[in-house]
Amino acid sequence: YADVIGQHVVLPLVGRKIPIVADTYSDPEKGSGAVKITPAHDFNDFEVGRRHGLAQISVLDQEGRLALLGNEDYQRGLPEGSNQLAEELNGTERFAARKQIVARLQDFGFLERIEPNTHMVPHGDRSGVVIEPYLTDQWYV
Repeated sequence: YADVIGQHVVLPLVGRKIPIVADTYSDPEKGSGAVKITPAHDFNDFEVGRRHGLAQISVLDQEGRLALLGNEDYQRGLPEGSNQLAEELNGTERFAARKQIVARLQDFGFLERIEPNTHMVPHGDRSGVVIEPYLTDQWYV
């Protein structure tokens, strides 16, 4: 992929341009070696994003619902008229939203296949619920 580093891809459902970077975090032994990075929603991706100066766009609220409307970080860099997805999914619970997004990708012909992928996702000790990293400013005295 060396010839595409520094170029951009377009996030198909919203039209956002995403920079292509190279990083040692990607594992070429697993799949294609190319991965998407979500710096505001994954601990490892946060570090990759920091190393490459990627935007940290949080799309979830504190309850794990999509928070897209009125979200300046999400809106920044989107082409004019690309708010339809935000209007449809705003306030949708994260797991339901993921299913709707996959269905949309299929409807538009953007999805070639779905493959099982085992990965480590943190779960709460007491609740057993998936823990979503949530980007916030934190401080203590």
